Amino acid sequence: MTTRSLADTRKMARLRLDYADAAQDSLLAFTKLMMPDPADVEDPRKTNYDVAKVHEAIADACEECVAVPGRRLIITCPPRHGKTELASLKFMPWFVGKFPDKSTIFGTYNNFYAGKVGRAVRETMNSPAYKQVFPDVWLKKDARSVVRLELGGHAGGLSFAGRGGTITGLGGHGIIIDDPIKDAEEARSEIARDSAWEWYNKVISTRLMDDTGFILIIQTRWHEDDLVGRLTDPNNPHYLQAEARKWKVVDLPALAEEDDPLGRTVGEPLWPERFSENFLSDIRRRNPEAFSALYQGRPSVKEGSFFTQAIIHEYDPETDLPPVEDLTFYCAADLAVGTKTRNDRSCLLAVGVDQHDNIYVLPDIVWSRIAADEIVEQLCRLMTVHRPRAVFAEAGQISNSIGPFLRKRMAELGLNCHVSEIAPRGDKMARAQSIMARMAMGKVFFPRNANWYSRAKEEMLSFPKSARDDFVDSLAYIGIALNQLQAGAHTPESRRVRPGTFGAMLAASNLERKRSSRLKALAGWGYRNAERNDV
Repeated sequence: MTTRSLADTRKMARLRLDYADAAQDSLLAFTKLMMPDPADVEDPRKTNYDVAKVHEAIADACEECVAVPGRRLIITCPPRHGKTELASLKFMPWFVGKFPDKSTIFGTYNNFYAGKVGRAVRETMNSPAYKQVFPDVWLKKDARSVVRLELGGHAGGLSFAGRGGTITGLGGHGIIIDDPIKDAEEARSEIARDSAWEWYNKVISTRLMDDTGFILIIQTRWHEDDLVGRLTDPNNPHYLQAEARKWKVVDLPALAEEDDPLGRTVGEPLWPERFSENFLSDIRRRNPEAFSALYQGRPSVKEGSFFTQAIIHEYDPETDLPPVEDLTFYCAADLAVGTKTRNDRSCLLAVGVDQHDNIYVLPDIVWSRIAADEIVEQLCRLMTVHRPRAVFAEAGQISNSIGPFLRKRMAELGLNCHVSEIAPRGDKMARAQSIMARMAMGKVFFPRNANWYSRAKEEMLSFPKSARDDFVDSLAYIGIALNQLQAGAHTPESRRVRPGTFGAMLAASNLERKRSSRLKALAGWGYRNAERNDV
């Protein structure tokens, strides 16, 4: 303990009052005050609670539940990132301190853990620091069990229940559900998932006192069919659009992705002071599927209906990729360049094909919402770096939009690359059939350590039901184009003609007409290897 003079002690007391006043209006300030530095518990400026961006986001969300009547809020967050400390252990006593005539209900995966949370909340509310912040709020001596805390002199209280436990006769102005599924083993059980769903619908969500009360669900994602999935995923059979519209979702992935709610750059850790990018990358390398669910909040379909787990093969770019001189490179692009696609992502990828027709999808891809001028620059960058024999895209995506700008930029950079626009037949599944067949033969490999791989795998396993298919579409063009290239390279014996015959003259005439038509269709895209690659 720090020894202070009388004057310093009085000064510190006034300072504590100022901090206590601030804690009444700020969940973060309250949390810091409830967790003082053990070496100097009297100094409110010193705290044992380190605040990172993730905690600011969680605290803001909790405060929004108080400020917005009837708020329905979901926060997905990786394990061990402080979600329970803020959203449960500190938010509940802070809420009833501000509104002592209101009640809250806390729900979780079992009664034992619910009691553990109740015990921690009780300790906070009995602490001297809490009494300084909310001097008029205290617990009844005869109602201090770990599952039910009642306030003295006020109508409010706090209840704690596990999934399957009873809360009959209790009501809440706020309901907090923290991890309704315990772990991966429970998440794999359809019975457990159904139990959590029934408990939510028939028990805990029915305990709101009125329509101004809030429901906050904060959890780590274990399964695509968990409570969050059933409430918000359009592909889930339990999904109801009218219900989903009520919910605001704050997704906090361990490694930032596009449109990050915290404004992080892609790949930036959520809590870098505790979990570095290297640490998280190691976890992803060991178990990409679990990392995608637990840390990125995106559990994938376990098996897949079109692309299955069995046909998705991985490789290590540092050890498994053949030498550059043994590879032939191609690029493909699925572009979002129309007025109706302004919210879609463009996907530009490069692949290397070895002499055995094995396709290696390279780690270097562009997959984001980018403007047309940036698409041009990124396409040219891929051409410069990988020197592909051809770039494939859907018919019209280039020639009808960025074509003139791309031609101009390629000329400035001295790039000679065949840009081929493919007119695929059939629906998306038909288009993806060629690349799926190659994957089924074990001929397509994906870089397991790439920061985009877990998202791509999720999209493939969810195809064709996924809301997004940018990566699959781009990959499909590779399959279609390589099939066409190989078909053109092998002329059947029955179609060969003897030189000097009428058949040979007719074949030559047809070939010339075909080349002219193709060059005309390419709108000037016939560079040197346009004569070689009849795509």
